[in-house]
Amino acid sequence: MSERPEPLPYPFTSDECLALSPRYAELRAGPMPRVRLPYGEDAWLVTGYADARQVLSDPRFSLQAGVDRDQPRVRPLSISGVGLLSTDGAEHARLRGVVARHFGARRVERLRGRVCEIAGELLDRLEENGPPGDLVQDFAFPLAITLICDLLGVPDGDHHRIRRWLEVMLAHTVTVEDFTDRSAAFGGYLTELVELRRREPGDDLLTRLVRAHDEEGRLTHDELFELTAELLSAGFITTYNQISNFCHLLLRRPQWLSRLRDHPADIPAAVEELLRYVPMPNGLTFPRYSTEDVEVGGVLVRAGEPVLVDMSAANRDPAVYHDAESLVLDRVPQAPHLSFGHGAHFCVGAPLARLELQVALETLLTRMPGLKPAVPESELRWKTEAMLRGLHALPVDW
Repeated sequence: MSERPEPLPYPFTSDECLALSPRYAELRAGPMPRVRLPYGEDAWLVTGYADARQVLSDPRFSLQAGVDRDQPRVRPLSISGVGLLSTDGAEHARLRGVVARHFGARRVERLRGRVCEIAGELLDRLEENGPPGDLVQDFAFPLAITLICDLLGVPDGDHHRIRRWLEVMLAHTVTVEDFTDRSAAFGGYLTELVELRRREPGDDLLTRLVRAHDEEGRLTHDELFELTAELLSAGFITTYNQISNFCHLLLRRPQWLSRLRDHPADIPAAVEELLRYVPMPNGLTFPRYSTEDVEVGGVLVRAGEPVLVDMSAANRDPAVYHDAESLVLDRVPQAPHLSFGHGAHFCVGAPLARLELQVALETLLTRMPGLKPAVPESELRWKTEAMLRGLHALPVDW
């Protein structure tokens, strides 16, 4: 039996919030390392593009197998549930089938007018109240949460309390007591929403989920609530953070702001490069457990061992991307990035996220040609306590 390498402390940190630690490049050049997080089992860490695609697409690496395990993680709380992020195979396909058609590319494209309308109204308000203005609180957050709440059928007046619950629940520093309290409040709120849609069905996704449980028997009670929670939280948390992250990077590159403003047809390609370049997770882990012995990158992963795929590191693999550590907005496509995952668990909401990011940038560049930072970069505050990278505020002038 070969010796397991000594685990490295993980996650790796960087001095800059949207930069990757140079440790990834060092490790990518050698055999796959093992890592030790603050809590849970030791795990293998995948940092290369080819190995990442292998693990993400190979059904022998299971998310569901980790539900009852001491998963590697950054806080005491462990992940559990019966939703898209905790199931595999036929069970995952069944759950995905209930919601997938609502996020198909053609169906989402029909929402472009509505996204443009929301973005335009938010900029109207921003212009009335400023300058300066805050692109996080006054644009990115309300754009993302308004759209997902429209789709689900969630009342407008509930946006801010949903955000408060979820941002606490997704913090590294949350205590068990706080998590329990916020989770109970959020669960109670979801119960009220489900009952509302039973009494007053609408043309929305939550009504569809309720029918899938009540009338069609396609969802269990727990699955109904888990899917609703996943769609509501993932439907805005990642997108609004990425809108502000993208804007931050572009504001520090005025030549690209000017170029994209003059050539808006280049914005979709720029969004794909920004998705590749910006590392979104900040200690958020979804370990996959090997259900049998599998070789990855020349290393034997034994049955029952967890593997972490660092998709941000894989997106910077120089074997796949030329000048991988640089943001190149006119990059000639070389390979699809992994920011939305790969394989059976590819993000079901990817078309919607792409649409929001494209519209957000195009609307800002068109409506505010003089957009510029309102404070020095040194004054920006990053959410170092959160599991997803983002800014507390992004003050801008125009």
